[in-house]
Amino acid sequence: MKIEHDMHTHTIYSRNHHAKNTIEEMVEQARKMGLKAITISDHGRNHPFYGIRPKNLPVMRAEVDRLNRKYDDIDVYLGVEANLIGSDGEIDIGEEERKYCDVIYAGYHFGYLPNTAANFFSFLLPNLAAQFIPPLRKKRRKKNTDAYVRMCERYPLTMITHPGDKMPIDIPRLAEAAQEKDIILEINGHHDHMDADEIRAAAPYDVRFAVNSDAHAVSQIGRTGHAGENIRKAGIDPARVINVSFDDETGVEGQDKAGEACRQ
Repeated sequence: MKIEHDMHTHTIYSRNHHAKNTIEEMVEQARKMGLKAITISDHGRNHPFYGIRPKNLPVMRAEVDRLNRKYDDIDVYLGVEANLIGSDGEIDIGEEERKYCDVIYAGYHFGYLPNTAANFFSFLLPNLAAQFIPPLRKKRRKKNTDAYVRMCERYPLTMITHPGDKMPIDIPRLAEAAQEKDIILEINGHHDHMDADEIRAAAPYDVRFAVNSDAHAVSQIGRTGHAGENIRKAGIDPARVINVSFDDETGVEGQDKAGEACRQ
């Protein structure tokens, strides 16, 4: 399996050296690997360690536009991997920032700043504690899924990143919400979510999937981890994975339907 469009990558615009390379360096490596497209998607602003500074989005937009003019063998897109920051489904990107982006992704990360003090105690802390207290994970599942569903309803998301990672959620309910809003579910090669069971749980719904590297350096671009194995175990039609090519046995040639999603 080979990524044709790596839709989830990070650059030095994610603060504190969280990622290692410039936009142009990431694009150059993607070109060397023969990718058809790459999306730059640095972290949302409410992460005090990794989040993008909103003032940098116009600079990034200009850089992406420059590279698209410079190269005719690859498409470069700009997005943000926003943080889910509250039980009300709020994410950390405003309308003023969204105008610079081709796509908006969202997911859950540790270390973000919640949108209210109440959500610090009722959302952030319980999910952090659930990592160490297994019975609490079961109790958190419905509330967390409610937050994801509200997020899908509130924002024009292109993709949900690594669903199932870092907080327990009900994958079928999320897949149903993603189906209604035509939101892609990510199979993340770095975090190993979605895993085979999660893909299988989402499969009955009419949702699309994308495999991404979540690269934080040029050496990580295109890395898929266990994603190919998880897709085969889940038994889904490979054509539902919109940004990869598979071996000849599947009959699925290289595709970048993800590019269509980025241009919408």
